[in-house]
Amino acid sequence: MQELSIRLFEGAYTLKPETERRAMLLAMLAVVLQVCLLVYLAATKHFAPVLVLVFAFNLVVPAYFFFNIWLDRKPKYRRHLTLTEQGVCYRARFMHTEQEFDWEEVDAVHIGLYHVVFVLKNEEEHYINLERIQNEEVLEQVKEQIREMVQQKEIMLR
Repeated sequence: MQELSIRLFEGAYTLKPETERRAMLLAMLAVVLQVCLLVYLAATKHFAPVLVLVFAFNLVVPAYFFFNIWLDRKPKYRRHLTLTEQGVCYRARFMHTEQEFDWEEVDAVHIGLYHVVFVLKNEEEHYINLERIQNEEVLEQVKEQIREMVQQKEIMLR
């Protein structure tokens, strides 16, 4: 059985358009311009503390954009659902701790319209929301792959 990893974050399973690449270029230019202006103002001593705060505040938007780029390259920090031969690993919220359990602990699996619930033998339930998957075809493929893995492990599917 192969490992199945499902991305549960916004923008997953969508193509990045050309406009996003242009926006990234503009954000980089804005950051470079602001840093150059800040260094110029500091070097010539023609600055006021309020002006420095305004420049620093203007760096928040490009910083957020670059943080999203970093997350695209490090998806392990985002929400995910990973099914392996040994068990299930998922992160329901951004940068929260991952939850893990083995297939031997799973009693039943409920697959709903936009969610999956793993019911463990100790009555513990693990609810995983699939609403962030924006493409309906991909959502159906994901649910079908989950069904196949659950059937291979001979776990009750509801």
